Amino acid sequence: MDDMDDVDDADRLARYRDKRHFDRTDEPSGEGDRPGDEPSFVVQIHDASTTHFDFRLEVDGVLKSWSEPTGGER
Repeated sequence: MDDMDDVDDADRLARYRDKRHFDRTDEPSGEGDRPGDEPSFVVQIHDASTTHFDFRLEVDGVLKSWSEPTGGER
């Protein structure tokens, strides 16, 4: 990976964070120290236009994410 790849990734993350409203939601900003050496995971209730669960699971140092709607069985 060269320096341009790092800049592109940093720019994409900056653009993403600019769209978030961390002062109005409990959404983690992703800043700060890692809690430990073990892989991490996140389960978040996302109160968006339709409430759903956001799941994030660390795989090879990257958080993979998906969402599941709330409600009854599918």
